[in-house]
Amino acid sequence: MSKSPGAFRNSLFPGLALLAAVLLLGLAVVWFDLGHGQERAALRAIALREGRAPDWEIEIFRWITWAGDAAQRSLAMIAAGAWLIWRQRVRAGLVMMIFPALAGATSSILKELFARARPDVAPHLDVVSNLSFPSGHAANAMAILVLAALLLPARNRPLWVALAIVGALTIGCSRLFLAVHWPSDVIGGWLWGAGFALCGAAIARRLGDSGKSLARR
Repeated sequence: MSKSPGAFRNSLFPGLALLAAVLLLGLAVVWFDLGHGQERAALRAIALREGRAPDWEIEIFRWITWAGDAAQRSLAMIAAGAWLIWRQRVRAGLVMMIFPALAGATSSILKELFARARPDVAPHLDVVSNLSFPSGHAANAMAILVLAALLLPARNRPLWVALAIVGALTIGCSRLFLAVHWPSDVIGGWLWGAGFALCGAAIARRLGDSGKSLARR
């Protein structure tokens, strides 16, 4: 007997599959050093360098990466959760505040687990103080923006999800242009954040909050 589409939407499997994919990616690129030469070449080709790239271009990507810093993303997460609670969607609001926080905390644990050094192919154009895999900026941006979009009312949700993905992709790419992450760090971060966003949305639906009722008001 096949499962209904609603049952699949409530499933944690897609999100958990993305989280498992990140672990496999980490094993491949960090422990087995697969694709390291290709990553070095790719980062060398796209990383900006002071004196070569225009100052305004570097500043744009610094501002984009600033938007994904801890203070700004925490404010966005709390604001989205508070808005949902204000709209009497308490369970969705709590999910909004819990799951991105879990994504950030666990991505920090993964950094320590894989202990990957930051890229050394070009001077860093942003200050870094921890390890490399996965990218915390990419993970947190994807978790917060995509989960918020998935928890918005069903009306216009595809548009919000598309904008959220574009925003998260832009923040992640800024880390590459500033030469502070390997490409696989950013890909791993995106997948990690997306996994938590999908799991959070599925949990909210399981708790009876899909946003459909609000869309009818």
